[in-house]
Amino acid sequence: MQFFSRMILTVVICYSLSQAIQLDSLFEPIMKPFDFLPDYYTRFGLSTFTLHKDAFFKRQYLAEPHPELEFCFLSYKNTIASVWQSDFQFGLGNVPGNNVFTVLNVAFGISPEIELRFADHKITGGIAHRCFHEIDRSDFPLVWYNKLFLSFSPKNSRLNDYFHILLADSSFSFKNRLSWETTAGYYLQEFFGLADPNKLSGNNPLIWEIAGTARYAFHKRTSWIFTIRSEAAAGNFSQQGGYHVLNGSNWYYKTGFGMEAFFIRGARGMSVYGMYYRDDLPIEQSPPSFALGNSRFSKNGLLQIGLIFFN
Repeated sequence: MQFFSRMILTVVICYSLSQAIQLDSLFEPIMKPFDFLPDYYTRFGLSTFTLHKDAFFKRQYLAEPHPELEFCFLSYKNTIASVWQSDFQFGLGNVPGNNVFTVLNVAFGISPEIELRFADHKITGGIAHRCFHEIDRSDFPLVWYNKLFLSFSPKNSRLNDYFHILLADSSFSFKNRLSWETTAGYYLQEFFGLADPNKLSGNNPLIWEIAGTARYAFHKRTSWIFTIRSEAAAGNFSQQGGYHVLNGSNWYYKTGFGMEAFFIRGARGMSVYGMYYRDDLPIEQSPPSFALGNSRFSKNGLLQIGLIFFN
């Protein structure tokens, strides 16, 4: 009896395996255009600041570690891709009476995106979630938002792609030397009644924003590439709750301009950069006295000097 039972079990297992193989063959043409986890990108930034204009900026901006991970989860014929980005940005400061390199705050971001890839350009749309937390203190409230965005850029707009493409370009063509991206974003305050507004946005007065970034390589020597870099954003914000800007309107702006020197070795690279910032960002109605009337997110007048390592 045991012999027949084992035979029946063996037949059932063999039949199941044969059916699984047939099903695999059946679905192979359907799955062939899809590529699971085809690529990923890592970046790790470490920077410090100078040209502090007052005690608040000296308190807030000492150093800023910034690890980032970006990966393509699934792509279809390398034309439609599901891309995810996540990053942590740590704010290290120098609080009087505390140790140097006190961790004052941490910002966390995650952004699921759909990327349409064409021959020379790409269109990206998604939702960016970001939240800003203070560490072991309650000087400023927790801030979070969810921003719908749509961007247009050439295929070399990603930092990792830009320098690998340019390094392989022996002609140093203008097309590959220039990298840019334009983005339009709307900060969700409600979502057709399907989500709790308090979960979509908190202590965030921003409504919509137009932003752009650009890089231009002006010199290349062996494994080194030298570029100029700029970024700018302008948008509208709600003055409810007493938020205001120094220019007295309900518009804010932020800009940055600087230079970079990139060194690439094989699949990895490093950037040394300096960026100078100007901005006029919304200020709370009653910020803590040590803020000296500055926005907690302002880098106005600061020079940021740092390194970025990437694959």
